[in-house]
Amino acid sequence: MTRHSTWIMTILLLCATASAAVAPIEIHVVVEDRAMLEALSSEVSITGFVNGIATVVCSPDQLVQLREQGLEVSIVERPKTTGITMCPSGWEDLGTPLWDCYPTYPQYEAMMHRLAESYPALCRLHDLGPTANLTKDHRLLALEISRNPDIDEAEPEVFLTSSMHGDETAGYVTMLRLAFDLVDRYGSDVLVTNLVDQTEIWINPLANPDGTYFGGDHTVRSAIRNFTNDAGHNSWVNPNRNFPDPRLGDHPHGNPWWPETVAMMDLAESRHFVLSANLHGGAELINYPWDTWCDRHPDDQWFFDLSLAWATAAQEDGPPGYLDDCRQPGCFGGACTPGVTNGADWYPIAGGRQDFMTYFHGGREVTVEISSTKLLPSEQLQTIWTANRRAILDFIGTAHHGIHGTVIDADTGRPLAARIEVIDLDTTEAQSSIGSDPAAGDFHRLLNPGIYDLRVSAMGRKTLRVMGVEVPENGTSPALEILLERTEAVEFPHMEYQQ
Repeated sequence: MTRHSTWIMTILLLCATASAAVAPIEIHVVVEDRAMLEALSSEVSITGFVNGIATVVCSPDQLVQLREQGLEVSIVERPKTTGITMCPSGWEDLGTPLWDCYPTYPQYEAMMHRLAESYPALCRLHDLGPTANLTKDHRLLALEISRNPDIDEAEPEVFLTSSMHGDETAGYVTMLRLAFDLVDRYGSDVLVTNLVDQTEIWINPLANPDGTYFGGDHTVRSAIRNFTNDAGHNSWVNPNRNFPDPRLGDHPHGNPWWPETVAMMDLAESRHFVLSANLHGGAELINYPWDTWCDRHPDDQWFFDLSLAWATAAQEDGPPGYLDDCRQPGCFGGACTPGVTNGADWYPIAGGRQDFMTYFHGGREVTVEISSTKLLPSEQLQTIWTANRRAILDFIGTAHHGIHGTVIDADTGRPLAARIEVIDLDTTEAQSSIGSDPAAGDFHRLLNPGIYDLRVSAMGRKTLRVMGVEVPENGTSPALEILLERTEAVEFPHMEYQQ
């Protein structure tokens, strides 16, 4: 057994058996090389990695054991959390609520219900199910915002979620405020109105309410990173390591899927999200796939450009130095780009949600590290919103860039579930081709400007090549209507036509 494997097994055992009553502490671990970083990340949850130093959260007993293994570790001395203001009584009933405070859990639920009830033509509240904690009635809630929320239209579906790590709270209030902003400004703000008219927008502001309200439903001051168990104790299971992984399979860290994870997996299976963002805290940058391996996604340049657009807008609209963290590429070297990193370049993880959504569901997801401070002081929430509002709206608008259309059965005129592949770009290894939504037959292949050839296929239909489809500089091609014929007809070579 190698030295690396010995101390990794020790850490894993300690993390699995740590008492729920022990308060976690943050430590730095000196990492000697890339191999050591990958070995560490494959077994335990790293929260950050900069300049050869990995940040890990452990218990006091774990710290002792790590030092006994000969690792160079040090405690991170951070000031106590201050400036956390909870919203006053009645906040959820204000016509225009103030956003410089954290809602209590009952206020959060009330606000989600209020938005759906106050804007019935635009908004639906979806209860995705209960959390793991059986001692509290916490629910996973999402708002669907669209001009026709009860109709499956031929429009892209976008999903925005936050705070799967319960102590990373800046995105929580930002996403709740986004939902309010979309319905409140509809009809008066041209950009907001167009986005709601043409997009199905899903917002889940709080993906880990058990972690955020670990200290009680009326405070976020004791928020924790992890899921809780059914008794409400710290489970030590990291929500962003609990998804199926393209490289390591269903349970990359040996843990069962938590109820919160299953709810997100079920939602992804039931919908057809083409674009999504997962908001975190602890750094200030946009992290794009892959997280699990150094291989580049076929849409690597598109992911980079998407991430850079968000970072640039936030840098322009935010205070000096905001969202410009630079993480030196670790896979292939090179210069870093302020505000943008490939996931594995920063540090590899397995079981993350952005890889799950991108690989298993054909969507495109990024992780937005929206604040270097995890549990953000309330007075800074307005700054985060101002810095990111335009970036978020532009991100949603990106769902309309690329090649769009519908796939129709040539005989019946009904929509088809089809596979759309960009020839000479998509690969089987990356699962990068996309599917059409069987409900409306629409597809949305997000692409940079250029000219592309498509291969469209469906069960029992002739495969069709669509050649020379142009994505112009404004980002959106004319909508295609693709008719697929049944294979029972006389067979001919693959049909082609020029766009």
